[in-house]
Amino acid sequence: MKKYLLLIEDEKLWEKFKASIEKDINTEIMSLIRKMVKKDDKETKKD
Repeated sequence: MKKYLLLIEDEKLWEKFKASIEKDINTEIMSLIRKMVKKDDKETKKD
C-alpha cells in the first residue's frame, strides 16, 4: 500500500476525528475512503 499525506488545517475538526476513531488512524481513514467510493459507485450507477 502506498503512503499518503494527510493535511488537516482545522484543529478542532481533527481533535473530534481523533476522539471518534475506534482503531488506528490508518484503518479509520481507509474505512472512510471505502464509504466514499461505495457512495460514488451508487451515484454513478444511477446515471
